[in-house]
Amino acid sequence: LLTTSDIQGLTARELNYAKNEIYARYGRMFNNQDLQEYFDGLDWYIPTTSPDDFDESVFSKVEKYNVRLLAKYENQ
Repeated sequence: LLTTSDIQGLTARELNYAKNEIYARYGRMFNNQDLQEYFDGLDWYIPTTSPDDFDESVFSKVEKYNVRLLAKYENQ
């Protein structure tokens, strides 16, 4: 589990990348061109699933919690 101290000091952009990395690790593709280009540049990223077909049920409880926490601070 991430804590607020883990993410303290991150910019909104960094929080957005961190949140979407959880999705990217499952091969989710992105409608947002900036995000897609960012993850395309990472050697571990293998895009396999369109955003419309992606199902968050693949996330563990920890991943779901971390996505919510990152989104909360990203939107502040």
